[in-house]
Amino acid sequence: MPFSTSMRIRLPYFYSLIVINLGENMFARTAILIVFLASGCVAALAADPRCAVTSYNPFFGIPPGYTENQGFKGRFDYPNTASEAVPDFVSTIDFRTDWRGYMNAVLAYVLDGNEDGTEAGVPVAFHIQDNNKRNWYHGLWMDRTASGREFLHGLTAERPTLKDQLKEGVDGGDQTWAVGFYNEIGATTFAKVFKEPCQPDLTDVLFPVGTVSFKLLFSTVSDDKVPYLKNAPTWDADIDRDVAHKTTRVHQEVHLVQVDIAVRDPRAGTSGWVFGTFVYNADVASTDPWRRLTPVGLIWGNDANAEIDQPVKQSVVNTDLKGVTYGWTNRMVMGWRGRLNGPLDNLNSSCLSCHGSAQFPRSFLLGNVPSRAIDPDPKNRTAYGERLRAYFRDIAPGEVFDSPTRFFNDNTDRTLVKAMSLDYSLQIQTGLEHLCQSAALGEKPFDVVDVPAVCVPSSWMSAPLLVNDADQATQRKELEAVDWDALNAPVR
Repeated sequence: MPFSTSMRIRLPYFYSLIVINLGENMFARTAILIVFLASGCVAALAADPRCAVTSYNPFFGIPPGYTENQGFKGRFDYPNTASEAVPDFVSTIDFRTDWRGYMNAVLAYVLDGNEDGTEAGVPVAFHIQDNNKRNWYHGLWMDRTASGREFLHGLTAERPTLKDQLKEGVDGGDQTWAVGFYNEIGATTFAKVFKEPCQPDLTDVLFPVGTVSFKLLFSTVSDDKVPYLKNAPTWDADIDRDVAHKTTRVHQEVHLVQVDIAVRDPRAGTSGWVFGTFVYNADVASTDPWRRLTPVGLIWGNDANAEIDQPVKQSVVNTDLKGVTYGWTNRMVMGWRGRLNGPLDNLNSSCLSCHGSAQFPRSFLLGNVPSRAIDPDPKNRTAYGERLRAYFRDIAPGEVFDSPTRFFNDNTDRTLVKAMSLDYSLQIQTGLEHLCQSAALGEKPFDVVDVPAVCVPSSWMSAPLLVNDADQATQRKELEAVDWDALNAPVR
């Protein structure tokens, strides 16, 4: 279809806008507004042409000695429909009886076209815009706040390690950085949510069967401390730039520790999701550095009805890793009471329970991982059952984890609202929280566009929901009254 570029507007803040006129045909007098990132990647369609989104942390920008073209290129051109078929492993491999086969099939699927199998290709692996096998996408608004996407790979900050977490005798405090992806099927849900990127729509957050998501998790820990990380894929990361001296780049190497997978698989039962995790393992013989991974395990349910002295049945954990990733005093198990969690994850949770808590606003009482110790007296069956009912219960797709809830740090009943489910997507939740914090700070483009309705407490009490008739000054006052900084701490 012929088209002409009818307008090009130069905007500050390293992004630009192009309006493409489609001419006189069945789409007569229709224009598509396509917002291009600084990196040159197309973003989600925007109703407001001023709503331009960025790939990497806009506060820190481009580090000294680099050019814009060397930066991370976010992919946000989410499709309304998927051309890709549901992956075969969703129907052909029984994850309960062949959990290793299932995990390896998912791993092959997520690596296909994203890396070339060589050591030399590690620095440019997972440039998903160059994948000619299948389409992958990133989560929107993950670039904002102090923990937002760094310049080189789009990594976001997660919870630092604790003492004895990765290996007995290893001190904590090493940084964790990660980047996640969704396949084309899952990206159709992002298309609904972010049809208007600056005004997200949360009324229909349900991921289709066949959605696959994966995450690469890196750490600044060295293999001198954790020998099983020897020769792990290593990326340069633009991290640790001081806020007061943001042009001073601190060069850091981060090493692959963990790969998480998630599949929308109806055979999982109530949850509808299967989660798994791999750990890098130097003992795995492979010339492909990204395949030197050992499956840690798989989880599809939280064993919500288990008694305190019963082993879990809806998680499987690789016992070959006992003494490697778990099995010492401060880490006897991978996740809570034998449930699956990854090496870099919180012992008080599980993969499924953490992601099942994804909602907006985030649960006021429980968050995504309870802040206080959650292991009750081992002799107290009542306390154990209460913990299962409160946190380790199976959440169905589209079911809200904790509603009604207070709007984040508000301790009054004034903003008691009915939260909306985000269907196990912590990437959408984090993106929304970062969006709101950026809007509260008046960062571009929120210095010119309307306040996002989802970020304003009174929007959640309006009819219709999230349609706010108050003037912008009133909405902004509400927005700025929320302690968004309290939500900037990494979820894990």
